[in-house]
Amino acid sequence: MSEPVRIAPGSFGAAEATGADQRARAVLARLGFAPPRNAEHPLALQSTDGPLVLRALVGEAARLLERAGYRVEVDPELRLSPAGEQALEVLAEIAAHLGELTALVDSMDDVRDLADVGAQMVTGPYSTTDALHALFTAGARASLRADGPLHERADLQAWHMDGAAAARAIATAATATGYPAPAVTGPRVHAARTRSPAARASTARPVTPAAPSEPAPGPRRTHA
Repeated sequence: MSEPVRIAPGSFGAAEATGADQRARAVLARLGFAPPRNAEHPLALQSTDGPLVLRALVGEAARLLERAGYRVEVDPELRLSPAGEQALEVLAEIAAHLGELTALVDSMDDVRDLADVGAQMVTGPYSTTDALHALFTAGARASLRADGPLHERADLQAWHMDGAAAARAIATAATATGYPAPAVTGPRVHAARTRSPAARASTARPVTPAAPSEPAPGPRRTHA
């Protein structure tokens, strides 16, 4: 029986395949495994799309090779876990939805629509920055209870905490500045003056009530 195709971390790429004949090399090349620099080098997969995508590509390579009749051995470090696969699917959906929103914003020609979308992105239940803050905070909590050496878990927690702080900073900076929209009434004024929970918590201070004949100033004052 011929030797199996082995895919493992390596020195020439994030993943390397050895033991592949010409037909197996053709299969691997379709998934991004580059030809070797010389006959002694293995096929190397250079991926800059993130670790989950890398593992997904390795898994797809193994499936295609096995379907073609090859025996394949994949290093456990390169296997995509069920949780990782679910996370990758969700991230793909998020990226697709954000792409749709980006295209929609790019097509807008009403300054009020543009201002309202921008304000909604950092305000209320649809705030993307608040959602990011919650996501990074959850990652920080999970880091400490995950399996692995203590120093690695502590480093990962610190990385997530930095991400949470960055998301909070974006929300605070955005909601602290009124957007330059035309004078509007009704729901638009309410949306313009509503601030995210993160911004309220970080900038809360006593407010002196305004005279009854004058509207109370809000953090998102519109301009005529």
